[in-house]
Amino acid sequence: MAEMMPGRTADRGQMILVAGIVLAVLFVALALLVNAAIYTDNVATRGGDSAGEALEYQAGVVDSVGGLIDAENADDRHSSFEEIESAVEDGAVEIDPTLTEMHLRRGSAATIDTSTISSDTTRGLLIRQTESDSFDNWDVTDATDVRAFEITFEPSQMPELNVTEDDPFEIDLGGKQLYVYRNSETAEDELVIAETPGDPICTAAAADPVRFEVSGEQFGGEPCRFEWPDVDRVAFSNGANAYGTYNLTVASSSTNPTDFPEAVEATEALYSVNALDLRIDTTDLSYERTVRVAPGEPDV
Repeated sequence: MAEMMPGRTADRGQMILVAGIVLAVLFVALALLVNAAIYTDNVATRGGDSAGEALEYQAGVVDSVGGLIDAENADDRHSSFEEIESAVEDGAVEIDPTLTEMHLRRGSAATIDTSTISSDTTRGLLIRQTESDSFDNWDVTDATDVRAFEITFEPSQMPELNVTEDDPFEIDLGGKQLYVYRNSETAEDELVIAETPGDPICTAAAADPVRFEVSGEQFGGEPCRFEWPDVDRVAFSNGANAYGTYNLTVASSSTNPTDFPEAVEATEALYSVNALDLRIDTTDLSYERTVRVAPGEPDV
């Protein structure tokens, strides 16, 4: 009878144990790979977010028509509000098939009812100064809204003021007055925004240029919150103490562009399209919405 050898038995046991561990690891890895493959296939074949696609379509319509409104307002070939309104409607007709085709590739049917554009719009004025200079004074007393309001100041051309004696440049929004000036009383050379002269709410280094996004409440690239008011007037006063360029679109029903000083570029404009109907049908959702388009309007 063969003699048992303890050393060889121990080696064989260790080999069996190691082989068992290796097989266990392989089975676990195989299970992970199978689960990953099943999950990947599930994600790849899962339908898209139908609500997300509808909202994406709505955002695309609003952005496209908003850009169209501003482009037609700035086109000096138009001589009246009615021409601008007609051009926006014609442009929306061209935008519609482009957006429709994009969503059709995803299996969705989308359309804009462009016939509703001219039935509900708001007349306005595009007011600009595109050549750098001091500002003239003007007043739109029947203003009801303002959007895309931006001023680019050149502080090096603006006088330093003693606000206890001098009158700083004033922006009047009806329910809110904002003053912009270089303050001679401070150690640092700063351009200041204040609701009360001498009491700054925002400052920026007085290095050319300094941009004030009035309707966006940004000054010098930083937030400048002043609680946007219910606008019932838009006016510039003490414009000789400011220097730079600006543009804004004001909702106004009766102010005539010829009422402005000669250096101010004021033209009739389309302020907003108030009733633009859109629809999109996906495999899971039918979505209809009437949207208002007023690009650059304050988010209040």
